[in-house]
Amino acid sequence: MVISSPEELIASIPAMLGFPPGAGSVVVVCGRTSDGRQGPVVRMDVDGLLDGSAAYSAGDHDDPDVEHDLPAATIGEGPARGLAQFCSREGVTAVHLVVVHEDCVDGYSAGLRAEDAAAAFEYWLGLAGTRVVTAYGVPEFAAGAPWVDLFGMVRGVQLDPGTTEIAAVHAFDGRVQAGSREEIERLYLARDADACDRDPGAGDADSQAGSLPVESGVDAHDRAAERLEAGEELDDDELAEVGRALLDIGVRDEIYRRLAQRGLVDDDGRRLLWWALARRRPGRERSVSLMMLGAAAYFSGSGVHARSALEAAVGADERNSLARLLLHGLENGLAPERLRRVAAAA
Repeated sequence: MVISSPEELIASIPAMLGFPPGAGSVVVVCGRTSDGRQGPVVRMDVDGLLDGSAAYSAGDHDDPDVEHDLPAATIGEGPARGLAQFCSREGVTAVHLVVVHEDCVDGYSAGLRAEDAAAAFEYWLGLAGTRVVTAYGVPEFAAGAPWVDLFGMVRGVQLDPGTTEIAAVHAFDGRVQAGSREEIERLYLARDADACDRDPGAGDADSQAGSLPVESGVDAHDRAAERLEAGEELDDDELAEVGRALLDIGVRDEIYRRLAQRGLVDDDGRRLLWWALARRRPGRERSVSLMMLGAAAYFSGSGVHARSALEAAVGADERNSLARLLLHGLENGLAPERLRRVAAAA
């Protein structure tokens, strides 16, 4: 897909992130990396953007070889420096910025803070060899809302975010778009009112690890997913059988490998099964199911959903080492394509 106008770029951001970013955010749409991959879309909270409370000056950094040519501002430089390091490492040579502030289009002080934020990113990214192609300010993401060019004099009116090509593609792929990041986090923490929090039939899962034939456990999982995909229902005993099977490392790893080989599609029975397990089964089974949902989101490039699911997985079972490993990769900018190739070949 080719985005050819400011209106289309701005309107595409909620679909690319999975939610409309709120005030105080800077969204960075990265260009291609040095190996030809499309760079990520990154949203960051920026200290001082809303109230100007965070002191920042170009003279604050301690590199004597860098010319101090950025004017003093009120925007914390941490996010900009972190992004610059990522762009340098991945060979991203161009980015687009969108700064979100309720009053940045018509408010004088707010407009200056939005310009300060864009200037801070332009400065640190420039040191890393990455060019800021465009920088826009928006109060929100909505049809008819205004936008302004922070580096020029151009203004315009936004398109409906729900009508963009990328929104249509993501809807077809079954990606969930939420009203906020907090809504996404709550989605992965949800439990049914009659959920099972302790399974007396599970026994000692650690002592049983490796005792279940992998093929048998995977087959039980796949049959349950196929039934859900066909519109059938699973009772609690059937769900418990699958959940217990997922506690076996061999079964879990084989299902994870197959997920990497064949990602989820809309109404995929595997997704329906993992959601059911996450809502109804005890902590360890819930953790593995959330890890699978997080891995699926990671593989498809949906970082916000991946982080929320994986953090919920670790919260449900701190011993879930694979969920922790995936979180570490996400935090360090490991590209979904690289992770997927490694997982598929495991």
